[in-house]
Amino acid sequence: MKNLKRKISEFEYWPAWIFYAPFVPYWIWKSIQSLSFSYFCKVNPGVEFGGFLNYSKFEILNQIPEKFKPETHFIKNKSHIKKILPNEELDGAFPFIVKPDFGERGRNVELIKNKTDWENYPLNKDLIIQEFIDFPLEFGVFYAKMPNENSGKIISITGKEFLTYRSDGRTPLRKFIENHPRTKRRKGYLNEKFKNQLDEIPKKNEKILLELIGNHNRGTRFYDASELISKKLSDRIDEISKQISGFYYGRFDVKANSAKEFQNGEFKVLEVNGANSEPTHIYDSKYTLTEAYKEVKKHFDIQYRIARQNPKTYSSIRFYRSVMEHIFKLTGKNGRILPME
Repeated sequence: MKNLKRKISEFEYWPAWIFYAPFVPYWIWKSIQSLSFSYFCKVNPGVEFGGFLNYSKFEILNQIPEKFKPETHFIKNKSHIKKILPNEELDGAFPFIVKPDFGERGRNVELIKNKTDWENYPLNKDLIIQEFIDFPLEFGVFYAKMPNENSGKIISITGKEFLTYRSDGRTPLRKFIENHPRTKRRKGYLNEKFKNQLDEIPKKNEKILLELIGNHNRGTRFYDASELISKKLSDRIDEISKQISGFYYGRFDVKANSAKEFQNGEFKVLEVNGANSEPTHIYDSKYTLTEAYKEVKKHFDIQYRIARQNPKTYSSIRFYRSVMEHIFKLTGKNGRILPME
């Protein structure tokens, strides 16, 4: 019974298809009302499929003014990095972030610290190269705007606590990785990454940042930070959103130097997610499954209302063909979904 309760309370780690299965009848009902089984694609008519899948994150970022984002480049394949960073300048560019232009859930997002990291990076096409922003705080800011209104608003904020080892002066890193609940899906990766430090015992209170990619699949703890919503922050997000063609609904992943600066609208946008955005604040441990589902429904209802106000239509056949192609890419030879990084 205890194991069952723990599995239910840890819905953060459920496969997406299980977590969202109860909403299938609701989606069918909304589809009937909309006369379209892909109505949600209309939520952001300026983005491919509304930003549900197979959309270019670089194309969205490219519409945001430079002052609000890290220096960001798109390269068709790894060898094209020489077009933006000649070989003699590459060493000076480290560290930088690389991620797939068409990606999700933090998969294959990596910090590249040197040429060896770059050579070992597994993907070789359609990549985003991004300046590494070494700010301590990261947030997911969920935004929505009704097409018939002049301004949008922030409807939730997720704070992110990166996976960090704080030494007690007695426990080696190996034991922390072995026992911490947020490392159990990343043990092999972390053991390899810190193989030269595993048996060391750092001084008491010394910190080792184990993962700096803000995704819960990589050990980051999400918490509800919606109390940080302020007028200055809302105005800034609204200002940026209006620069993105046909964008009304989604989540901005941003970094800030402090909570105060964040509330004052001072941050850098790392990426923007569209119709597939999750209200990730629901993964705060204070939320029960019932409460989380209430939040998801609230966000879905807002999405539906926006989609109904947008006149653009999508071919459901084209969309679901794309879904099947996407699933095929994520599956191995045995037909199972490959694990996220």
